[in-house]
Amino acid sequence: MRDLSPGENKTVLVIDDDEGDCYLVEDILSEDGIKVDIATGGEMGIRSLSEREYPIVITDLRMPDIDGMAIIDFIRKRRMNTLIVVITGYATIDSVIEALRSGAYDYIIKPFSAELLRFTLKRAFDYITIRDEQDRLKYFEMVTQLATTTAHEVFQPLTVLMGEASAISKGTEGSKAKEIANQILTEARKIRDIIRKMENLHDYVIKSFPGGHTILDIEKGGGGK
Repeated sequence: MRDLSPGENKTVLVIDDDEGDCYLVEDILSEDGIKVDIATGGEMGIRSLSEREYPIVITDLRMPDIDGMAIIDFIRKRRMNTLIVVITGYATIDSVIEALRSGAYDYIIKPFSAELLRFTLKRAFDYITIRDEQDRLKYFEMVTQLATTTAHEVFQPLTVLMGEASAISKGTEGSKAKEIANQILTEARKIRDIIRKMENLHDYVIKSFPGGHTILDIEKGGGGK
């Protein structure tokens, strides 16, 4: 699934057939600047999840139409990067264990305090921050490995090309071929410099742009060489 944009990272979907409980959670979390979307019942929850991905979903386990286990199954089958917190007032150790084994991140038992809800959500958002940072590091490490491999593969044929262009340049005087050969050498040297930076792309610098886009700055990443 897609990554969540910065504007979405403090939004929670609450799924519960008890509308009063939904608004109770909203009242508590909104005080901490968390936006809460409400789905009264599992069916409405599934519709909401079909329209967008949430960083965190809080769902009741027992609901008459579609229960919390079905919500967990829906999220996992679609490979969403969503943390699931289950809330139940009918808690048994078996139902909680089943939810956790199925992919739930944490659970809260009704009746719960505002402090417990806040603590659970803070811990969940902290986990998301760490997880996403680890994912970014893994991605950029993969990019640097690819860049190094590509640089190695390109360098050899480029060296041959530069050698041939140099021979043509030295072997001709005042001809069009010499001019073209020199142009090839000039551009090839630029490519060679880029390849050298790619080979040393260890201390890369990440630049962020509006819209959540990032690039690797190979000028600084290659040590500015």
